[in-house]
Amino acid sequence: MLKKFLAAIIFFNFLWTSSANAMDLSLSESIERALATDENISAAEFGRESAKWNLSAARRQFGLTFGWSSQAYKIGGRSYRSYREAHKHYGNKGAIVYDEYGYPSFMSGSTAYNNTFSNSFSFSIPIYTGGQLEGNKKNRRYALNSADLTLENTRQEVKYQVIEAYYRVLQQENLVDVNESAVRMAAEQLNLLQVQYEEGATAYSEVLQMKVQLANYEQSLTTSRSGLAVAKSTLLSLIELPEETSLKLTDTFSYKPYEISLAECLNYAFENRSDLAAAKYNVNQAEASVETAKSGNRPMITGNASRNIEANGAFQSERSETWQAGIALSWNIFDNKVTSANVHAAKSEVERLKAQVEAINKSVALEVRSAYTQMRAAEENVKSTEIAVRQADESYEIAVVRYVEGVDILLSVTDAQEKLTQARTNYFTALYQYNLYKAQLQKAMGIPVGIDVPKYISAEREGKSSDKALKISAIE
Repeated sequence: MLKKFLAAIIFFNFLWTSSANAMDLSLSESIERALATDENISAAEFGRESAKWNLSAARRQFGLTFGWSSQAYKIGGRSYRSYREAHKHYGNKGAIVYDEYGYPSFMSGSTAYNNTFSNSFSFSIPIYTGGQLEGNKKNRRYALNSADLTLENTRQEVKYQVIEAYYRVLQQENLVDVNESAVRMAAEQLNLLQVQYEEGATAYSEVLQMKVQLANYEQSLTTSRSGLAVAKSTLLSLIELPEETSLKLTDTFSYKPYEISLAECLNYAFENRSDLAAAKYNVNQAEASVETAKSGNRPMITGNASRNIEANGAFQSERSETWQAGIALSWNIFDNKVTSANVHAAKSEVERLKAQVEAINKSVALEVRSAYTQMRAAEENVKSTEIAVRQADESYEIAVVRYVEGVDILLSVTDAQEKLTQARTNYFTALYQYNLYKAQLQKAMGIPVGIDVPKYISAEREGKSSDKALKISAIE
């Protein structure tokens, strides 16, 4: 219900803001929208809800159960004829009759046999199940813990997808600006050459050369605009906004040094990755299943009580009324090693999941190292390309002045412009990669979105329920 309410607020906010020419959208707002509307998160939430009810069912199996069975039939046939005759003459209780000599005698009656109504009531409670119910409860408890962490991992995945899409739009906007600037500069140079050619101050070959250069820049501009349209479409899809929405991103790229070392990033990841924690709970779940499987070799003791009544009328007991109470023991002494096979299968599943945990450990380390290394490389590129842009800009201005004054050739100008365009492209690409790899690193480390994973695990180990552990570990 809360999620639907948030989605409604977001939708009406969109209707209000989209009345202007463009909708202002920050990165944090984009993430908030996606977290409120993403279908993968909804699926994970329902998975968590299912796991919660499964645990509730496992807990309730320890309690008392009550059953009622009822039957109602119309009956007849020769087998009931004498009973019906006795009931007809003497009723249910019978009667005293006198023989021809005046001596009294008792003639027993019979209950009516036109219908049969029977009701059975039973009560049952497990006393000892050999660990079956206990193992099942543990299994489903750990399944709920795993579902909680899977939900958190899904949120982190969605957050990163939105960041990646948002950054992609920013990058394409920067490339469009670079290419528009290149087209504009080339067009100005072409106009200048046209005038000089008409005055006989330059050769027509130089005009043709600049036309080719302008066409190349226009082609790059078309490509970057197409890339921007695709990037915006991807972002709109992730945040559940109509395709025709006009966006104006309010965040921009910036360079902020990341001071954390690789070792610190790795340690943080091993403690905070929600998918790794979920995989460990899956191992716990499988270990509980081993105990459940072993219960097949142990006796089962159940407390039972029942009452049965039968009569010609509903909920009466003139024909039959019985009850019993006590305990029942059952023990599968020999099951042709079915239980042994189930135990071995459960143990093999434990080992499989343990191997999976080790594989995730390696994957986490690789993801962190890769993102960290690429972020540092992009960081160096940001610094070097920033200097290159300043130098290329200065070089271009000098080349234009020298050409206008007639001390240099057009080739120097076009070459300087090409280098400036490439330097600006390299700078924005490096800035984009630095911010994207930093986001990748933070996702690889398991930076929380909804819950603090170590706090959640600590609360669960202290015996807190899933709901309480979520409350304790919730990110404010």
